[in-house]
Amino acid sequence: MKQTLEEAAYDYATNKTKFRKEVLKEVDSDNYVSRKSDCMEDFQCGAEWHAKQSPWISVEDRLPKESGWVFVAGGRNPYRALFYCAGLFYSDVTLGTFDSGVTHWMPIPSFDEILEANRDVLERIKEKGD
Repeated sequence: MKQTLEEAAYDYATNKTKFRKEVLKEVDSDNYVSRKSDCMEDFQCGAEWHAKQSPWISVEDRLPKESGWVFVAGGRNPYRALFYCAGLFYSDVTLGTFDSGVTHWMPIPSFDEILEANRDVLERIKEKGD
């Protein structure tokens, strides 16, 4: 069973503060509850940061909201574009052949999004005069 972020943070904080209290003898009883709460918050912030680092979205987390072309990973031929419709990833718009092995997907960025993401590279090229 998959844990929620809150459950994982609670388990992490409990184990971390228990170790610090019982083994390292670092945490006094007055400070223990506050330290555990801070530890949970830090864990959740780190997990949320990590989730934003990859553009790939697990099909277990969510599927595309609308039909259309998306990049996919996993399945018969990883790293390609497939058409998404009605909960399945199809190899063409005729919806004739679908691939059930897809594990991750991401929206295909617009040209403007690609330009914005690479603005610093374009500025460096402009400065060099290439």
